[in-house]
Amino acid sequence: MSYITGENSINPLTHFKAGMKDFIRLDKVRFINIIGSIQYGTLYSVIYLFIGLFLNTIFPPLIKGSALLNIFLWIVLQSIVIILITFYTQKFVEAIPGIPSFFPKYFNIDDLLAKGLKPYGIEEYKGDMASSIVLIGTQVNLFQKIIYFTTEFAKQYI
Repeated sequence: MSYITGENSINPLTHFKAGMKDFIRLDKVRFINIIGSIQYGTLYSVIYLFIGLFLNTIFPPLIKGSALLNIFLWIVLQSIVIILITFYTQKFVEAIPGIPSFFPKYFNIDDLLAKGLKPYGIEEYKGDMASSIVLIGTQVNLFQKIIYFTTEFAKQYI
């Protein structure tokens, strides 16, 4: 992200000073971004926790000795289901308005837009990291299949 536009953006010292000024900035835009991170990160994490646990139970556990092709196909199938669930969960969570939108007297959208608020436009404020860890961390059966597949594949073909 460039904090300085035009020719001054080339100067690293100017860019660093502007970046530090933005880093320590405390205003309503920053507050909304932090609240949004917490809100959406928590929603994603809770939803993914339950979905992840459900997926882990509906997909069969690893059966050692199964054909590597079968294990590979189960890995691919579970990965596709995770991709689809992630897509639709994002659509669902993003349909939920941010907490600050319920307080229009305090958070005047026109003022905030003038100060640089980008509603729904800043990906890092959606809690993806925490929610991804929760979803992936619940996929114990998938991890076991991946570990077994890669180990056995390496023994047989590499």
